[in-house]
Amino acid sequence: MNLRYAILSDIHGNLTALEAVLADLESWPDATLLELGDTLYGPLDPRGTWQRLVAEGETRRVLHINGNHDRDVWEDNDNGPTMQFVREELGPAGIAWLKDRPTTMLVDALIYACHGKPGDDLTYWLEDWDNGLRPLVEIVDIAGHIDAEVLLCGHSHMPRLVGLPDNRIIVNPGSVGLPSYRDYDPPHAMQTGSPHARYARLEATDRGWLVDLRSVPYDHIVAADQACDRNRIDWAAWLGSGFA
Repeated sequence: MNLRYAILSDIHGNLTALEAVLADLESWPDATLLELGDTLYGPLDPRGTWQRLVAEGETRRVLHINGNHDRDVWEDNDNGPTMQFVREELGPAGIAWLKDRPTTMLVDALIYACHGKPGDDLTYWLEDWDNGLRPLVEIVDIAGHIDAEVLLCGHSHMPRLVGLPDNRIIVNPGSVGLPSYRDYDPPHAMQTGSPHARYARLEATDRGWLVDLRSVPYDHIVAADQACDRNRIDWAAWLGSGFA
């Protein structure tokens, strides 16, 4: 078995960024694509993103799990204008596609995937709001005894690689589609500092796992303009700068 994996997370309906990442992956046609959720929510192109991921699954192995915003789409937790736009764009078929996906996954008995932290899609695994990277003891405690060599998470949009004392590694690939954002519950900002689309490549080698956290340039002005067209000036600023 070829042990190459492309790890994508937090696309947030940004088809332009997704296309750039998939173009970057053309040199890795045999890699499994593993997508960590928060896939379609956002004021950009949720329907186009959904259809593009389905099409990618016709040419390579593509696996998906859900994040908190995916859950919001079918649970009616949010009736704001952006969520209404997403639901209208997806229709029953797109919403059903999201709802059918698991919340965690063990891939090839090697890789464990979740969106936030194990058992909680709303909490960052590697970061806390006040101090940046969590203390290692807290990260290890959350990891528990998950039997996998590589542990994956998303949600924070911050690319990170953390090594555990038992030689397991935790990888957050960052966000394909939203390089920064500001949240208000509790108030905090996550910012990468540039508008690049981010993802990770994992490859098993005789030296261990090779991890490549990649930042891909794309025409982020297209995405920012889409956000402006839907009255999300905040998203436009985040997409255009990587600052929040």
